[in-house]
Amino acid sequence: MDAVATYLKTLGHPDRLRILALLNQGELTVSELVQILNLSQPRVTQYIKSLEQVGVVERLREGSWVFSRLKRAQAAHADILAPTLAALSLQDKQLASDRANLDKVRAHRSKQADAFFASVANDHDQLGHEYLPQMDIESALLGLVSGQVFQRMVDLGTGTGRMLKLFASHIKSGVGVDDSVEMLRVARHTLSDDAYMHISVQQADLQDAPLKDGAADLVTMHQVLHFLEEPTRAVKEAARLLGPGGHLLVTDFASHDLENYREKYSHRRLGFSDVDIEKFLSENEFELRQIETIPASDSTTPDVKIWYAVKHPVAYSLKDKP
Repeated sequence: MDAVATYLKTLGHPDRLRILALLNQGELTVSELVQILNLSQPRVTQYIKSLEQVGVVERLREGSWVFSRLKRAQAAHADILAPTLAALSLQDKQLASDRANLDKVRAHRSKQADAFFASVANDHDQLGHEYLPQMDIESALLGLVSGQVFQRMVDLGTGTGRMLKLFASHIKSGVGVDDSVEMLRVARHTLSDDAYMHISVQQADLQDAPLKDGAADLVTMHQVLHFLEEPTRAVKEAARLLGPGGHLLVTDFASHDLENYREKYSHRRLGFSDVDIEKFLSENEFELRQIETIPASDSTTPDVKIWYAVKHPVAYSLKDKP
């Protein structure tokens, strides 16, 4: 009972409720909250710490930045948090003012993202191969899981957050993992609309994601494996994150001989054959269900392939596998 009383007391402060209302819209740094709330940084930091102590908020460090976000379903007393957030009126003058300030912060993020895009405009690889037939690729991806709704999606090597945006209406929650702070800033801009409140991103090694075993029922890896020294490690991590029957979608280049991709884009692997991918999958308790090929538009780019697999039920943890 004492824990619930402390929880309710913490939530019951007007400024902490303002913070919760803002974090309900997405992740924010302390400096962004200071700008929005017009409160001192020490006070905002204190409020964040108290919300963290009762299990409502968690903080994620990315380089010199620290983001705060709601823990949502994983939060302590989540059954109290949800109706509390729902009870906050959108017509409240203070909350409306905070929301207007939030829009200004988002506009600033947008400018930063645009500047980043401009700085790498000639390096298509950094922007996720935007010159590829993305509409065909995305249509094929959605077609492979047509009619299914997933509880939690994890996008390993999320980049600009494109896959999370694509699957947003097909998932209850989603998280993107990437080790590039710059790309995550772009992803946050990509996912800043209210339609993506159920999605978050965080900095981490995609081969060692800070998520529990079996945390997801859908894992995606989009144009990621060709950068890795040991692609099988990423597939193993996907297997760890998925529970039995979980779905894996791997999109990458088909095997090719365009050596300039090593020199210009730093690709470690010149695509993958079906034999390569099937080996990675079978070694990590996956069954390859389907392969889709999206032909290249011309001879200067390789074909793209999508490998769709499902994890076998297993009686042991992959971490315990010899």
